[in-house]
Amino acid sequence: MDYFSERLLEAQRRKRSIAMLGVDPQLDAPGTPGLPAGQTLAHFCCAIVEACAGSICAVKPQLAFFEARGMDGMRALAEVIALARGLGLLTVADAKRGDIGSTSAAYAEAFLGNGDFGCDAVTVNPYLGSDAIAPFVTRVRAGRGVFVLVKTSNPSSGEFQDRAADGAPVWEWVARRVEGWGSDFVGPSGLSPVGAVVGATYPRHAARARELMPHATVLVPGYGAQGASAADAVRAARADSTGLVVNASRSLMYAYLKRPGCAPAQAAAEAAEAMRVELNAALGARGA
Repeated sequence: MDYFSERLLEAQRRKRSIAMLGVDPQLDAPGTPGLPAGQTLAHFCCAIVEACAGSICAVKPQLAFFEARGMDGMRALAEVIALARGLGLLTVADAKRGDIGSTSAAYAEAFLGNGDFGCDAVTVNPYLGSDAIAPFVTRVRAGRGVFVLVKTSNPSSGEFQDRAADGAPVWEWVARRVEGWGSDFVGPSGLSPVGAVVGATYPRHAARARELMPHATVLVPGYGAQGASAADAVRAARADSTGLVVNASRSLMYAYLKRPGCAPAQAAAEAAEAMRVELNAALGARGA
């Protein structure tokens, strides 16, 4: 079976990178960078993806920033996905979907099917329970992946996720279910395509998450603009330094804002390579 987790691991080994580019084109508003002057949404996003391609193994377009721009935004999203595939990059739709069964089935078709917005994997919200997740998990047999929100990187994540329930935080119960959902799909590497989102901003939780989910592939947000270090970001790695992919969005896409006179694509490429090297060094130090 050509599981997503195996394809991701192969891409990481080939690229010598666990770095993922989050494609988050910020909206034009006071205090936010928006699009560089003279560039369209599609041109900006595609130029950044192409520039970073040599240093990353995957891209994660954040759907909200494309949906907010209407039809032009969705056309740009389709272009980004198509370009990434053409460059040999895996794609993860950061959709955070999850609803009653029939609606989740439609979401699964939208983001894990073969249409314009179909990706290799998708992020999902487990709040509605197993029947909301099942349509996505079913797609792993077709080589797709699922990343379930377990312990997110935002400051208020603990408001619900850390609440005690039957002797453990809610997020730990979700982690246990992720391990269970993925137990039938463990590939030769020992990894499952039913993975988890665990933020680097909570490194102690990340280490515990790995204990609870020994087979899960972990998507790690929070590195870069959100303040987590490379050492924090690799806390969820397995003993053999596999089993995770680390995302950075604004710190790559908008690296040019800290590099006066540097073109956006060039600045992003240099930032992505620096990220790749830093994460690899953190993995090496962890195993030392």
